[in-house]
Amino acid sequence: MTKTETATCQDCGWQGPVEETKEFRNVWDRVLPGDVMPAGECPEEGCGGAAMLDADREEADDLRPPMVALMLGLDRLREDLRNGVLRSPMALHLKELADYARRALASGAHVRPVCNACGGANVRVDAWATWDVDAQRWELHSACELAAICEDCDIECSYTM
Repeated sequence: MTKTETATCQDCGWQGPVEETKEFRNVWDRVLPGDVMPAGECPEEGCGGAAMLDADREEADDLRPPMVALMLGLDRLREDLRNGVLRSPMALHLKELADYARRALASGAHVRPVCNACGGANVRVDAWATWDVDAQRWELHSACELAAICEDCDIECSYTM
């Protein structure tokens, strides 16, 4: 017997099967890049809060927060090394970053954006890149996930990972 996934509303406390949640409206006005994506919108009349998956589910943990922490930590470490700044707990800092990377690699799960309108996997977002003089290449600075375009259905869309 398979276990039913449940979610809990962050606003009113409703808890129930994920299938009972509504489509999450205005997603990019309500969820910031790097945040955990809600399972759906609360089905309670007049609530409209974000219903989040309950933590006791058997699937792998959401790796986005550790990956964001890894990215930011590596950027900070790189800047410190470029500027000649050495932090005293450097070994501890490097161990924490390595643990995040090991966890991400061990998961084996590959995610991709899927258009909420047509289900297509050719979703594109705008991004900013910075020229790295030392490396002689463009380095991704940030992605603007607020406006996505699905190349399959050729519309501006929201998406789910």
